Amino acid sequence: MIFATSDSSLILALDAASGKPLWRQQTRAYVFSSPAVAGDTVGVGVLNGSLEARDLATGDLRWDYRSVASLANEGWVLGADRHFNAGWVFASPWREKATTAIERQFAIGAFFSSPLVVDGVVYVGSSDGRMLALE
Repeated sequence: MIFATSDSSLILALDAASGKPLWRQQTRAYVFSSPAVAGDTVGVGVLNGSLEARDLATGDLRWDYRSVASLANEGWVLGADRHFNAGWVFASPWREKATTAIERQFAIGAFFSSPLVVDGVVYVGSSDGRMLALE
């Protein structure tokens, strides 16, 4: 069983029979999408605009794809480490609405949808309005 968390930015694998942890890996941002398993790879969309492909047995990162808006990073929403740049995203909690911060996060092409893998092609939509098909 594999799942991701929106509160701690983790992807976890558990043994379905015993419930014992098999592995856990940290992502760079929150995860709202459900992981998709294809062969020996787990795909998961991350809020920082990254689609990650991880090894099913270890959880190690195999590759990641960055949305177009994440690469552009207008407004410096992401820091150099690709974590959210809290100082820019949440510039002032006293003056700005929470919706402003959410809009800034969405603007970088966050992945909320779960990837779908069909015949070796990964399909997923991002919050920058794109539908992607990755081979």
